[in-house]
Amino acid sequence: MDFSFWSDEDRLFVSRRFGFGWSINFKYIARRLGLVRDKPGPISADTPQSERSKGGRQDRLRAQIEASKYEERRH
Repeated sequence: MDFSFWSDEDRLFVSRRFGFGWSINFKYIARRLGLVRDKPGPISADTPQSERSKGGRQDRLRAQIEASKYEERRH
């Protein structure tokens, strides 16, 4: 169910889903205060690799382990 008081629209006042009139969009206020972040949009094939997500935590840890295998060990 989509509520008019928690809408993805980028406006402070949104029209009500049921009935007449307007309601305040509290999600817009929360975004402005930094309490809520928007979900990232889908990544297209045209997006450069540098702008794509590096993966999850496990992927980053795996990459660190692979990189550390080839480092010189200093004693």
